[in-house]
Amino acid sequence: MKDYNKLHHDAIVADLHCDSIHQIKRGYDFFKRNNNYHIDLPRMNDGGINLQFFALFLDSAIPEDERLLHIDNLLAILKKSFTNRDEIILCSSSKEINQAFKDNKVAALAAIENGMAIESSLDNLEHFATNDVMYMTLTHAKSHDWCTSSSDGMAERFGLTNFGVDVIKKMNDLHMIVDVSHISVKAFNDVITHTSQPIIASHSNAHALCSHDRNLNDEQLKKLADNGGIVGMNFCPIFLSNAYCDAAMNFLKENSEEYKKVNLPFSSETNEENYQKTLEKFKPFYDRWKKVVEPYAVTIETVCDHIDYIKNLIGIDHIALGSDFDGILETPIGLEDISKMPLITKELLRRNYTENEIEKILGMNFLRLFEEVVG
Repeated sequence: MKDYNKLHHDAIVADLHCDSIHQIKRGYDFFKRNNNYHIDLPRMNDGGINLQFFALFLDSAIPEDERLLHIDNLLAILKKSFTNRDEIILCSSSKEINQAFKDNKVAALAAIENGMAIESSLDNLEHFATNDVMYMTLTHAKSHDWCTSSSDGMAERFGLTNFGVDVIKKMNDLHMIVDVSHISVKAFNDVITHTSQPIIASHSNAHALCSHDRNLNDEQLKKLADNGGIVGMNFCPIFLSNAYCDAAMNFLKENSEEYKKVNLPFSSETNEENYQKTLEKFKPFYDRWKKVVEPYAVTIETVCDHIDYIKNLIGIDHIALGSDFDGILETPIGLEDISKMPLITKELLRRNYTENEIEKILGMNFLRLFEEVVG
C-alpha cells in the first residue's frame, strides 16, 4: 500500500463542519493539546487539516430578538481567537485560503448553523455575509417561519415559503453558500428549484445506508450532483448505522428528560470549569448510553461505506468531509478525534481509490465549489 500518511498530509484536507466555537467560548484553550473534546490545533495538525469550518450554532430556543446578537457574539469570539496567530487565520475568499496554505496556516472559515439567526430579515442575512460568514445551514432540529426541518412534524407541511425563496436568491447574490443539512425533503427540493449556485450538505450521509431523516435519499443525492453540489460525510454514528441509530434513539426516548438536561449546558454561557463539572455530573447517563450502543459500534469502515455508496450513485466529484466534531456525543471507532483523519485516507487506499479520487474527497471538491460560489 502507498504511504497513506504522506498522501494525506500532502493533500488539501477540508472539514466542512465542527462545533468547537462553543468550547472556545467557554474558555477552552484551542491552541494546546487536550483530550476533553475532538479538536484543538495540535490535533488538527496531526490530522493534516488545512481548512476548517467553525459552525456558529444557534439553539432554536433562543428568543427571536436575541438571535442575531448571539451569532454576532460567537463570530466576535472566533475572530478574536484567530487574530494575529501564526498557525491559523480566518479567511473569506479563495485568495485568502490559498495564501493561508502558502503560509502553512490552517484556513478557518465561519458558518451559521440555523437560519433563525437572520430573524426573518434579508438585511440581517447581508449583515452576516459582509462579516465573513461563508455558508448558512437553513435550519436545525426545528422548523421556523420560512424553512422546515427534517426533524420535526412540520417537515411535510411546506418546504420554503416565499420569503425562504428570497433567502436563497439573496444568498446567491451575496455569494454565500447554501447548506441543506438539517432541512426537510420539501425544503431541499425548493432550494434545488430556486438556487442558481451549487449547494452543500455540510454534514450529512446516505439515507440508503442509514435511514435517519438527517441523511439524503438517492433522489436528493442525484439532484445535488446535477446542481454541482457536495455532501460532507458526518461522523455521528446515529447517521451512519441503522442498528446504532435504533439503539441510541430508543435509549434517548426512554431517558428524554435526562437527555434534555444533558444538552442544555452545551450552548449555555457557563465557563469551561463549570462545564466540566456538569459533564461529570452526567457521567452516569453517558456510561449507560455507551453500554447500550456498544454492540452496534460503527467504525471508519462504516464512514467509507457511505463514501462508496455515494461515489457509485453520483460520482466522486460530490463527496467531502463534514465531521460534526465537538457536536456529537460519540464517534466511530478509529475516528475518536480530528488527529485520526489520515486513517480515512488509509481505508480509501485499501479500497483501491486512486490518489486523485482521495484528494477530491479530502478537499479539492470543496475548493472547486468554494471558488465557483464565493470566488
